[in-house]
Amino acid sequence: MSEINEHGLDKNGLHTGEKELWRNSQWRITTTHLETVPGTRGYWIFLTSLEHGDWLKHLSGKRWVDVAALEEALLKVAELTSIKPRLTGGTL
Repeated sequence: MSEINEHGLDKNGLHTGEKELWRNSQWRITTTHLETVPGTRGYWIFLTSLEHGDWLKHLSGKRWVDVAALEEALLKVAELTSIKPRLTGGTL
């Protein structure tokens, strides 16, 4: 049995039953979230929230965001899930 920390996360930063589907240098997709990879910023977005608002535009204004990595992650969300991020910026 894996150990769970005080935040309810296992050693991979996942909740019980949550799975990692994909990752790049800055972002990972889980069964419930798009989030920064563990050990970095600690920013997460519910997948269902990606259909509301322009996340590429919103996050590209942050100095810590690698915009190319974010755009790649958003494209992958659309590919791997039924969620279609609503964006006006970028190539999506």
